[in-house]
Amino acid sequence: MSLHAAIKSIPQSSIFHEVEVADLDCPVLRAGFDYWRSKCGIRRFPSRDDIHPREIAPFLRYVSLIKVEDGDFVYRIVGDVVVMSYAVPLQNRRLSDLVYDEPGFGCYVIPRLNQVVQSGEPMAVRGKLGRDVTQVNFTDSENLVLPLGPDDETVDHIMVFSNYSSHPFG
Repeated sequence: MSLHAAIKSIPQSSIFHEVEVADLDCPVLRAGFDYWRSKCGIRRFPSRDDIHPREIAPFLRYVSLIKVEDGDFVYRIVGDVVVMSYAVPLQNRRLSDLVYDEPGFGCYVIPRLNQVVQSGEPMAVRGKLGRDVTQVNFTDSENLVLPLGPDDETVDHIMVFSNYSSHPFG
């Protein structure tokens, strides 16, 4: 396939859709969900203090911890898999600032994080990137977005397990 043909086969717009956790392809994401559920106890979702990195050490490279702050989101911890997959630095950055480096954050990431904050429910998302997202090193993604908070109504952090891969278009 020529370079021109390959570029033409890339979709114009990225496509993301919610999937059931059981339908996630990546075993790390399913294990991340099992860990999160084990920390819920009788609550809807665990608190940030319930999460212990040593307990998920084999999965930390897939994890981002995002703080919900003043109607915005701040990346506090960013695992190696996530760092290598994006061509923009994420650590300690606000999503509202990241949209200048990569507008896809505003279109695709922020609405899903807001949905988890408002609903207090976990979300699994699968996506195929198009030409509208340019500052990345992958074509396909799976993300598990998990609420954390001090009570059953307040989400003050979001833990995200992410897996990224590249597949030929067409």
